[in-house]
Amino acid sequence: KAMLQYLRYYGEVDEKTNALIDECILEVQHISRFKAATQEFHLSHSPLCLKEMNLLINSQDLEFYFQDCSKCLVIACTLGIQIDRQIKLYEHIDMTKAVIFDAVSSRYLEECCDEYENNLHLGAHTFRFAPGYGDLPLTLNRPLSQVLQVDKKLGLTINNGGLFIPTKSMLGIIG
Repeated sequence: KAMLQYLRYYGEVDEKTNALIDECILEVQHISRFKAATQEFHLSHSPLCLKEMNLLINSQDLEFYFQDCSKCLVIACTLGIQIDRQIKLYEHIDMTKAVIFDAVSSRYLEECCDEYENNLHLGAHTFRFAPGYGDLPLTLNRPLSQVLQVDKKLGLTINNGGLFIPTKSMLGIIG
């Protein structure tokens, strides 16, 4: 059901599409290489700031969600470049499969990140809030990625728009 939400599909799915989704799930699980990096920071408020970086975060959303937090954890993760390569391949030979493979990969990244986060045993915490959501600027990806050294640790780069390459990668902040 969650997979169909990623496809923005609300209704009955035919047998052929279900089989294609199942096929893509198995392939994504087989070729992905999940990796993650984290770093903890202390917070100050009004304005919200990551103390160790002296990084001001201009976000009413994050200020609200982190109002009772004294620390945050920045987490970056990726499924690896092979997922992007497979999406590009399917875009040339089977657009339906490319769309489904892309959606399955996005969902799988979230699941892997959730599992990784659960294994950290954080205790009471907020949900993962990513730059680009709400009023949290996408431009935060760059300084946070630099301090986490995602280029060395995870093989990630950031394009001019602030998006990660490989595309099935993300960065989130947890209070």
